[in-house]
Order: sequence, then structure tokens, then C-alpha cells
Amino acid sequence: MIKILHLSDIHIGSGFAHGKINPETGLNTRLEDFIKSLEICINNAIDHPVDLVLFGGDAFPDATPPPYIQEAFAAQFRRLADANIPTVLLVGNHDQHSQGHGGASLSIYRTLAVPGFIVGDRIATHKIKTQNGAVQIITLPWLLKSTLLTRPETEGLSLEEINQLLIKKLEPALEGQIRKLDPNLPTVLLAHLMADRASLGAERFLAVGKGFTIPLSLLMRSEFDYVALGHIHKHQNLNPENNPSIVYAGSIERIDFSEEKEDKGYVLIELKKEETEWEFCPLPVRNFCTIEIDISEEEDPQKAIVKAISSQTIEDKVVRLIYKLRSQQLELINPSILREVLKDAHSYTIRPQLISQLANPRIPELNTENSITPLSALKTYLENREDLKDIMSEMLTVAEELLATNM
Repeated sequence: MIKILHLSDIHIGSGFAHGKINPETGLNTRLEDFIKSLEICINNAIDHPVDLVLFGGDAFPDATPPPYIQEAFAAQFRRLADANIPTVLLVGNHDQHSQGHGGASLSIYRTLAVPGFIVGDRIATHKIKTQNGAVQIITLPWLLKSTLLTRPETEGLSLEEINQLLIKKLEPALEGQIRKLDPNLPTVLLAHLMADRASLGAERFLAVGKGFTIPLSLLMRSEFDYVALGHIHKHQNLNPENNPSIVYAGSIERIDFSEEKEDKGYVLIELKKEETEWEFCPLPVRNFCTIEIDISEEEDPQKAIVKAISSQTIEDKVVRLIYKLRSQQLELINPSILREVLKDAHSYTIRPQLISQLANPRIPELNTENSITPLSALKTYLENREDLKDIMSEMLTVAEELLATNM
């Protein structure tokens, strides 16, 4: 039995807006949270101990993180090398330059030839010897259309047509790796992708136009004993029948409020040919808390807000306070009192919303003489969706790219 730790989507260096500077270390407290969660994963890999660690991609927010962020990541993964635990680092979409040329943020581990480390930046099969036997790992990094297709091949095609063409190109490439497998060894597919049946959070908005969706049927192969996935931040098993298990480990920390209710953790696997078991191991990550109240009909709106806050346990949490009110009530709210009541939170944001603006969004009237552009309509809609505010700018950017592609 080969023991494996599967983790993914570390995104170390994200979420600074939800933290503060620790005066003792000079670091953002959210960076310290991410480091703590990663440290727990590495501790368990060493103490368990496991025979192999599989990282499913997206180490950082982008391909060129600041040196101190890279050092924090390297300091933890170096411990695996010191413990002689083989490790595969898969390249995710955030690990690549915007042009999609290689795994910029992870390629240093190949350059330095870190003992036991493999950087998965291409479709390939790796035979790895562990303390409890050999295992085959097929790496499938995040693929952009430029990886498999040339510009002439995609010229004039819609996004859906490009997606189908990419699938046709990927199928023989993956099949070629499967045919090379030793049928006597257990096999894991390690991939960073968006599967077509995955339950999505913020990814549904951020991935449009930037990648393509893989049909689940492409992953459900009898040759695979486990499919280790990265990219989707919500932990889930896409194949409950477990033949094979197709598992998103999920991210190890909450990135923003879109992940407020998601458990975070890693997966421990006991791998054996045609007899694999796994379990999800939750991490003690910092909690996010949204407090939302409509005070538009309250005689004492200030008191109502304070009562709503006091009814919640906010200590050490990242808190978002949203209160809806009428414009006439604005002068009745004392922000300093709200800040005092929220002081026990790790960090907080206060977002008042005027009822009149929410009830009657200013959408231009359509007639024969004027019209509203799709981008303007989307912007108006997002401005009135509090639950999407954290990703509004990214959604508008993706929408612009999508519209430009189809013009």
C-alpha cells in the first residue's frame, strides 16, 4: 500500500485585503494563515508518514510572486525533500505567465534539481519509486489553447468550437500516455482542469474564456486507480462509485467570501492496484462571517445593527457587515460605534446599501433611439449583487475578453 498526500490550490500570497500587518513579524496575517495551513499539510506528510506528495497546481496568485512569498512556499516544501518524500508539483493556470509559456513560478525546482521533486508542466508519465513500491503518475497541467492549437486552427472559431477542437487534440495525447503504462503498477492521473460536472464557486466566473472544460468521461478510465485534481477550490468527489475516485482536494485556505461556507483541507490516499481508499482531512482555517441586515424599517437602525453583530460570534473571524437602509437613515448611523462593536473580529468591512438603489437599479430605458451594451448591463447587474462584489472586476475583465473574441 502506497500512502499519498494530495493537496492543491495553495494560492499563498492571496487575500491580503482580509488581513492586517502583524507588528511582531511585519507580515500580513492572512499570509501567516496560509503558511500555517501549508505547514500543517507538510507536518502530516512527514509525521504520517506518506510515501509521496502530489500538489495539484496554483501555488501562488500569479506566475511572478514576490521573493518573500516564494521563500515561504519553498521553506515548507523543502522539508519534504529533507524527509526524502518524493513530490510532484503540477503547474496550474495561476502558475503560468498570461501567455501560457511554462510554469514560471515552479520551474525553479527543476532548475535547482531539488532531490525527489518533479515539476509537471507537460503531459507526461513519471514512474516514481517510493518506500512502499513504485507508482505511475500521469501529469496533466493546465492547458491553454496555445498549448495544443496553432493560431490558424482557431481563426474564426467560436469558443465552443475551440473547446471541442481542444478535446480532440487532448484525447490522443492522453491516450498515448495511457498506452505506455505498466499494467502491474498503480496509476494516478494528476491534473489541473475544470471538469464538466464539477460544482463551482467563483471559478465559474473566472475561467470563462481562459481555459476549457474537460468531459468527465475522459477521466473515468479503468487504468487509473485515483484521479487527483486541482483548480476547483471546493473539495468534491466527481465519481461516488470510486472506479476510479475523481477528487478535487480543494484549496487549503479560504480565498474570499465566495468560499465562506466551504471546508478546506487535503486528501490522504492509500493506493493499491484496483483497491484504493482515500479520506478528506479538514484544516482548522480562519472562519469568514457575513452579517447582513435590513434596517430600512427600524425605528432605531443603529441599535438593530449592533444587536445583529452581537448575536454572532465574531472573534478572530474575517467579518463582512452589510446593512440595507433608506437614505434618510444615513445620519442615524455612527460608524465609530460599529467599529467598536466589530473590534474583536480579525478584520472587517462595513458596506451600507441604500434600499432605493437596490430596488430601482438605474438601467437605461430601451427604445428605438438607444440601447444598452451587454457590458453595461452586466456592470449594472453586478453593482446590485453584494455576493459577487469580491469578483466583480474579474468578471468584467473576462466579459470584455469574451466579447472581443466573438466580435
